[in-house]
Amino acid sequence: MLKIKALKININTDKGVYGTPLIQFNDGLTIIKGFNSTGKSTLFQSILYCLGLEELIGGKNEKTMQSVLKSEILNNENQIEARVIESNILLEIEGSSIATVKRYISSESKNSGLVEVFDGPLLTSPNQYEYAPMYVHDKGAADSNNAFGFHSFLEKLIGWELPNVQYKDGSQRKLYLQNIFPGFVIEQKAGWSDFFATIPYYALLDKETRAVEFLLNLDSWKIQQRKSKLKQDKNDLILDWRNKYTEFKSLAHQIACEIRGVTNQPKIIESKNSVYLVYVTEERTFNLTEYISYLEDEFSKISDLDIPNVGEQAVESELKINNLNEQLSQLSINLSSVINRKNLTISKYNSFKERLSELENDKVQNEYHLKVKKKGADEGFAIAHDNCPYCSQGLNDSLLPKDIEIVPMQIEENLEYLKAQINLIKIYINNHRSDIDDLEREIERLNNKISETRSNIRTLKTQLVSDNRMPSVELIENRLKLKSRLDLYRRKYDELASFQEDFKMLSDEWVQILGEEKKLPKSLSHFDHKKITELEQSFKSLLVDFHYRSKALDGISISRETLLPAVEGYSLKFDSSASDFTRAIWSYTLALKETSERFEGNHPNLFILDEPEHQDTGDNDFHLLLKRLGSYANTQSIVFASFHQTESTFEACTKDVEFRLIDLGIEKFIKKIND
Repeated sequence: MLKIKALKININTDKGVYGTPLIQFNDGLTIIKGFNSTGKSTLFQSILYCLGLEELIGGKNEKTMQSVLKSEILNNENQIEARVIESNILLEIEGSSIATVKRYISSESKNSGLVEVFDGPLLTSPNQYEYAPMYVHDKGAADSNNAFGFHSFLEKLIGWELPNVQYKDGSQRKLYLQNIFPGFVIEQKAGWSDFFATIPYYALLDKETRAVEFLLNLDSWKIQQRKSKLKQDKNDLILDWRNKYTEFKSLAHQIACEIRGVTNQPKIIESKNSVYLVYVTEERTFNLTEYISYLEDEFSKISDLDIPNVGEQAVESELKINNLNEQLSQLSINLSSVINRKNLTISKYNSFKERLSELENDKVQNEYHLKVKKKGADEGFAIAHDNCPYCSQGLNDSLLPKDIEIVPMQIEENLEYLKAQINLIKIYINNHRSDIDDLEREIERLNNKISETRSNIRTLKTQLVSDNRMPSVELIENRLKLKSRLDLYRRKYDELASFQEDFKMLSDEWVQILGEEKKLPKSLSHFDHKKITELEQSFKSLLVDFHYRSKALDGISISRETLLPAVEGYSLKFDSSASDFTRAIWSYTLALKETSERFEGNHPNLFILDEPEHQDTGDNDFHLLLKRLGSYANTQSIVFASFHQTESTFEACTKDVEFRLIDLGIEKFIKKIND
């Protein structure tokens, strides 16, 4: 709950001190009455300014405030009486405790973003109270962990715990106070133009819906919050998975292996052992464990061999060199062939991508054409009937000559054909991308094999020119190479285990997220449905009470998607006269409070309404609104109104209404304060 207890404006000028007397607000209905330009809007704006909510009147900080508070004071003849040197506003409020807020508008030493908070009723019971400096509108002002953030303080004072909601950039951030207050604080100029009309732009998805969900404490905002959280968790996991796959791919690349059992997209992995690496040769495909065993056997065999001297190996070495040269020649031919195949595949891949772009553009243009044609058909335009609207000549959907007896495809058929072609091209593109990856791996394998063959040839040639009595370098080097290769694959095999664990863990998280998504309700919960039904009934009842006449009640509902009043899926605004729509805003604003109270929602039981008798709604209906506000127990309502600047209208509108009056009179309320 939030109550406005007292307000005072102080203005230091070149002609002395100006301001207002202490204005106190009671529980129940308070009416602030005054002629135009006496200061009603100044008082309304001052309340919002001290609450850090001046964005509801179109901006931030002192620029939103009227000139009387920041530059010059006019007399009753609208002539400059004094110039402002410094000004501030004090507002005493009550929630879980009583606090007094002081905020400067014009000051040489105090920034307008500063909010001074006194821990006590400084206005109604002056004393020495603890003081805390806070700030608004800068980053962190709404952060629950920020002791200097004023909106964080105000949130706790009201007794709220604002949820995190999803914004258009995909981020999860707090639902701000400025998003909720337009549900019960309505200013004169823009506030009566639509439901929640003065919500600032925060790139928040469905901002009005989020506010209603919170005020009524619906399960749907919790579900939406859970959906947003799951979506974020899902995106985070996809990113983690792709990063892990990139690391895994790097590991496979280091040992010329291929990945099996996992791709760069999350999937369900039944067993960590289903993720593995394979080493492919011309003869067979080894999994990594088998290949290590194969290397161990080869190393064992070569280790058991006696090392001959160079002379004994001379003839054999020459034969080996010849064989290796032949192998090198064949490998080079194979490499050239694979490179050519890769280049050809890339060329086809790029060609398919260009074709895809053309098809997608054709699809868009056909959709535009179909849309125009359908709209024309609905409205009876000649072109929609395949006739020129100017000369009435027939038009065809084809550029083929008329003497060719071929029935061209209609736009709808052409669209279906294009969609099928696009899907087919996408399959070709994916297949060619996969082929390119395979060819790149083959090129890498051949390059490694060529490098290894050349190394062996160099070793044998070096050995042929060595002393015949020297031990064979080839066998020793082969042993060293094989030992080094074996050690490398053993180390990488140990790393494989870590990747298997990580992918299994990510897979388990993926399963959990998918399971949580399945559990989320597809529609409103039973309790939410009950609340919204109650809101709808209360809203319609109030429409009747306030004599809404633009539309039959049977066609009016509360949209289950937006939670706003609607007629046949459209906003009630478009089916209402200006005065009736103001009545609809009255009804909806009060219905939110009544429904929240009935179901223990989050409404603060506060209304601050500036000139609610908008668009000539009629004195009788305005009287009914005031009577309804005055009848609410445990609710504070502050209404600013001019009553057409006549006493008779005021008396008629307040007859039998429970209220307290603050009469600003016919002169400007901000005056010079005598010592």
